Amino acid sequence: MNPCENIRDSIGSWLDGELSPSQSEAVQSHVATCGACAETRRQLEKIDRTLKTSLDAEAVRVDFLPFWREVQSRINRKRSPIQQLVDWGRDILTAPRVTWAIPAVIIVLIGILSLDAYLPGWKFGAARNSFAAVDSIDAHGSSVALLRETTFHAGCAPRPFGTAASPKRSSLR
Repeated sequence: MNPCENIRDSIGSWLDGELSPSQSEAVQSHVATCGACAETRRQLEKIDRTLKTSLDAEAVRVDFLPFWREVQSRINRKRSPIQQLVDWGRDILTAPRVTWAIPAVIIVLIGILSLDAYLPGWKFGAARNSFAAVDSIDAHGSSVALLRETTFHAGCAPRPFGTAASPKRSSLR
């Protein structure tokens, strides 16, 4: 790219006042000495004047009073408590917050469900006990382990594994 191409790319920004002072000075000094870049400047200034004239002429015909009244009424309008709650929910339930909330809820639930293991006196739900025993049987040189497990709840008598509870029988006389 030659210097004129770089300057031509910057002329519009220079005319709009978007360049730093040092860049602005460099563009201005180049445009003063280069005829092709000066012509680009004149064309851009002509387009800018044409657009401003056109927009100013159209703006006179537009009635802004109803527009501003509506803007003011929306600003001054009081929202119902339900709408405020809905807006609050939208603000809270943004994607990043929900993304972090799901694992946090899972961790809290795991913590609550495992409190019994860490706090022996604290019980969640019905009290329950489990009893497991391992019996080792040696049959013809092979070792076989049997696991017997008994589970019972508070207020119930323990039953050995594999036995069914006997139903209560009522006597009719």
